[in-house]
Amino acid sequence: MNDDNAHASRAARVRDRTRVALERRLGIDPRALAAFRIALALVLLFDLVHRASDLVVFYTDDGAFPRELLFEYSASTGRYSLHALSGAAWVQALLFLTAGVLAFSLLVGYRTRLVTVLSMVMLASVQFRNPLVLNGADRFLWELLVLAVFLPLGTRWAIDARRTDGSDGDEDRTETKTERTADRSAGDRNENRRIAIPATAAYLVYVVGFFLSNAQIKLRGDRWTGGEALQYALRQDDVTILLGNHLQNYPLFLEVGTYGWFGLVLCSPLLLVFADRLRLAYLVLFLGAVAGMAVSMAVGLFPFVLATALLPFLPPRVWDALERIGSSVARSVPAFANLHERIPRGNGRRVLPEIPESIRHRHRQLWAVIGGCVLIFIVLWVVGLLGFADTFEPVDSVNPEENRWGMYAPDPSESYGWYVVAVDLENDERVDALHRSELRTTPPSDAAEAIPSFRWRQYLYEVRTNDEIAAQFTEYVCQSAEAHYEAPATQVNVTYVQQSISLEEETEPYEFDVTDRSCSDSPRVATDRSPPERPATATGTLN
Repeated sequence: MNDDNAHASRAARVRDRTRVALERRLGIDPRALAAFRIALALVLLFDLVHRASDLVVFYTDDGAFPRELLFEYSASTGRYSLHALSGAAWVQALLFLTAGVLAFSLLVGYRTRLVTVLSMVMLASVQFRNPLVLNGADRFLWELLVLAVFLPLGTRWAIDARRTDGSDGDEDRTETKTERTADRSAGDRNENRRIAIPATAAYLVYVVGFFLSNAQIKLRGDRWTGGEALQYALRQDDVTILLGNHLQNYPLFLEVGTYGWFGLVLCSPLLLVFADRLRLAYLVLFLGAVAGMAVSMAVGLFPFVLATALLPFLPPRVWDALERIGSSVARSVPAFANLHERIPRGNGRRVLPEIPESIRHRHRQLWAVIGGCVLIFIVLWVVGLLGFADTFEPVDSVNPEENRWGMYAPDPSESYGWYVVAVDLENDERVDALHRSELRTTPPSDAAEAIPSFRWRQYLYEVRTNDEIAAQFTEYVCQSAEAHYEAPATQVNVTYVQQSISLEEETEPYEFDVTDRSCSDSPRVATDRSPPERPATATGTLN
């Protein structure tokens, strides 16, 4: 009997240690989930504001990609876009405003799961409306939103957390300040316990698989393993900005940075192996590299989405420290003193009848089953993404080339370029249609300023490689130039200037026509259409 008890006791200890180990690695601190929710909402808001600057040109029938062309180019997804229901600018503005309200609701944590689902729908809709302007970050952002639906994002730092907790709303309770402090401390410890459910495991596994698939593609090339990748990447002047313009002169530093970033993505499974201090150290390096990307390369949403994706990996000690700092700052500022207690909470009263505990229990069981299915799907998805399985049919249906993150992989491009869109007006004036300015006759001092934004860069690549899109673009340019300059436009000429990259010597740029059209005649597409390399950030579009 004693042997049986000892055996049972040892088995129980093993189970407890295993549970704790898994919770530390596959669980997520609720404050990390809250930070993830806030960052996700901020990225959505930034994305909306950025898209809104080109609302007419990219999302209306009066722009460069009307719905008629959308249904020809991408009928399989275009018909599912709410933004494709109308080509009017005011309808698009209303949809953008709706998406903004949903993103703000996600930011403050109001009806969190519902607004997450609706934000996911609105993001897919705007992406389906114009797939020509997407890059890999857009796809990754949407996938993060899909996974966010299954995560408990509203448990901390959210209106939902205050609205559903009536423990502080009972004004009939009489207790001392010491008792209130003790109760709050115990409650905070319970609230801050890691959430370890199948959905949290699915999220962490997916993000690691995302980075690992990028490392796998990099292994196919020579620049990353040879230490030259960042030297080539930062010589692509059309995407190099700020700090990147200065780092070009430090090849040894860039070689170390190449190996460092490659090592981080290649060893990303360590994020699931490490816990606490080791994981934090790894994340500090990772987030530092992402911050360096943000101030060196104009690659759109990539740095912000990557940083957002990494937030749930941060261990509790980070959030404990941040809360201590926040509390200290709040106490030192009179306006914020006792703010926590002044924010009203729900009073525990329900307008609708209380849901029976049996139904609540079944609801929790249902979500556990759904979370388990999501975890299984994500594991199979990652396995298929990495090419390790080819027998299970759902995995076989995954096309790795369409779903991997291919930025600067397998190697950075060995050339870059910019576009010149020249419009001849009837008054003999020649203007730059992209910048609404006088046409420049010399190469730009900074190629990154030659294209209005990263979405324009993606779109102009399609203009360069697709005759129908080029014809529609030139028609739009004619009309918009006439409206802006109040003078008839006679001719549009689009040229691409390509600059090869060499680490040893200077190279001369060369240019060729993309399209040349009279505004009064049918479009004439140039015969010299040798395609440039696709922009490094143009992979993973939603097609």
